[in-house]
Amino acid sequence: EQYLRLRTRARLSRGGISPVVREALPELNEDEFRRTVAYSRDKNNFALWATPVKVVLGALALWISPALWNGPSLAIVQRMGLSPDFELVRMFVHFILQGPWSLATDMPFSAYRTFVIEERYGFNRHTLRSWLSDTAKHFIVEDLLLSALMMAPMTAILRHVGTSAWLWMWIFLSAFVLVLNILYPVVIAPIFNKFTPLGDGPVREGIERLITQSGIECSCVFEVDGSKQSAHSNAYVAGLLRTKRIVIYDTLLKDLNSDVEDICAVVAHEIGHSKLHHNVCLMGVMVAQFGVCFWTFGLCQADPKLVSDFGYEKPGTYILLATFLTCYSAVVQPIFSIVFNAITRHLEYAADRYSVRLGYDMRASLAKISKKNLANLDPDPLVSMCNDSHPTPIQRLAAIKRLVESAAENGDPG
Repeated sequence: EQYLRLRTRARLSRGGISPVVREALPELNEDEFRRTVAYSRDKNNFALWATPVKVVLGALALWISPALWNGPSLAIVQRMGLSPDFELVRMFVHFILQGPWSLATDMPFSAYRTFVIEERYGFNRHTLRSWLSDTAKHFIVEDLLLSALMMAPMTAILRHVGTSAWLWMWIFLSAFVLVLNILYPVVIAPIFNKFTPLGDGPVREGIERLITQSGIECSCVFEVDGSKQSAHSNAYVAGLLRTKRIVIYDTLLKDLNSDVEDICAVVAHEIGHSKLHHNVCLMGVMVAQFGVCFWTFGLCQADPKLVSDFGYEKPGTYILLATFLTCYSAVVQPIFSIVFNAITRHLEYAADRYSVRLGYDMRASLAKISKKNLANLDPDPLVSMCNDSHPTPIQRLAAIKRLVESAAENGDPG
């Protein structure tokens, strides 16, 4: 990661607008370009010094977690009149005790990103109170509730099934992710933002025509108040079955000046993801990765050194599983993320093609959004390959240009 960030620093140090950027965005002026470079440089420099600090804090967490498990977690369970074998209760206690450490180590980095970097470039919309509120909500919902809902059943499976537990944990987690995708738009997302039906007018009429044209099984179009947190803009199609909905950030409506054609081009791209079943594709990739993860766990679950070497005394099944997942995510997950990013970049191109087939030229929208969001227009190719889930704006603009020109040559109105 540090090597990639050094490559990014060198890339951002080049002066002037490169010919490839100039060709794709001829209207981009020097001041706008310098601002995008400065934003990317500040984020990269922050990551350069933050990463070593996080590594040290992560190493401390590896020491703190066994100390909490062997000491306070055990003592609290025993004071409740329970034996150490009540592992799920002890797991919840451990979650709660470890929470303050996680918050204390994450919040300074989040605060710096929000109130220094994002504030400097006009993106931050948080007050201290709203930021603290969102931080607390994320901690309670994601770090406590969702983690417990995921880990408790898997711990029970591992405790009672034995050597074939890896297969049943794989099945459970796959089902858990499916249910989460169905419920997230209607249960979890509204905790953090307000979703209101998109108001009547030309934009809604244009999107409704687009829904009819595409044949997507979705009649719910919502505007979300993303501006209460950030000035960055976005749109997406979320949910499955009856929870599927089109969501447009209020910042996107502002950035595109409520231009119906530009907004529909963006929404057509997002509908493309749904119509081409990209969410199902990505879930399939995740399920396959879960299978590799739990199969690997099955190979080493009988080795007590997996947890004893970290200092746990009589750790039990929960700590065995949690320790493995921590090690797996640190060692294997970065490699998998490169593969996953390559797949998502391919799907982004496919969604752009779908938008063009519907008759929309997304170049104007993409150029405006990229400039407003201060996107890194010309990142280092190796860094982009490893870290980026989307093609660069320049790559997408060039690909859309070729698609539109090809459609015109073939006499295709789309």
